[in-house]
Amino acid sequence: MSDAGGYRCPSCGAPADPHAAYCSFCRAEIHPVRCPWCFDWLDARVRDCPRCGSTGAAARADAAPRRCPSCRELELCTRGLKGLLLSSCPGCGGVWADEASFRKLCEDRSVQAAYLGKGSVLPAPASSDPTAGGAFYRPCPACAELMNRFNFAGCSGVVLDACKPHGVWFDADELRRIVVFIRGGGLDLARTQEIEKLQEERHRLESAAQQSQGLHSWIGSPRPEPIIAASGLIAYFLKRDA
Repeated sequence: MSDAGGYRCPSCGAPADPHAAYCSFCRAEIHPVRCPWCFDWLDARVRDCPRCGSTGAAARADAAPRRCPSCRELELCTRGLKGLLLSSCPGCGGVWADEASFRKLCEDRSVQAAYLGKGSVLPAPASSDPTAGGAFYRPCPACAELMNRFNFAGCSGVVLDACKPHGVWFDADELRRIVVFIRGGGLDLARTQEIEKLQEERHRLESAAQQSQGLHSWIGSPRPEPIIAASGLIAYFLKRDA
């Protein structure tokens, strides 16, 4: 991945400060945003991103602007590619993926390839960025409820923020790391480890049930149903996932 390109004034074409409101050469009003797919700077009024081809997504008239859950002030820029929507913060470079888009990104290798082929590696957050100060709980951009933090797949080493009904938030470069993890077989490895844990638990419960059965046979009592029920439930899920 290459570094993200610089921003140019859409009026005069001169290099412009992406954090400014006006071009320093022609004084035209500018609206710099980062494309959430390739992280190139472009003007919010541009329909198609010249680098990756993502298309600007128009917000619903009745929808409130979604703000970055890290910066808490800047509005997110939403663009679509291959039927998926991603939203990025022009300040910290974080990305928001709604639930459907994130699921598709995890499953569709063509989408993953498009993202890795176009995406840019962003620099680490500045010391003034809230994301640089360690873990903290962020509000969901959709409902404002605090999101849950979780280690993706349990073994990726990438801790994400998620609102179950609405989507997932990625700090700068975390989405690229997740895609690399998935394409490297990380989800398959996580699934194998989970099945092994369930098998170990099944064996433990079966052993406990056998010991309990022997003990209660000796004292003339029925064996406890909860153990049998739990063992059967784990065996069912193992059979279903096999």
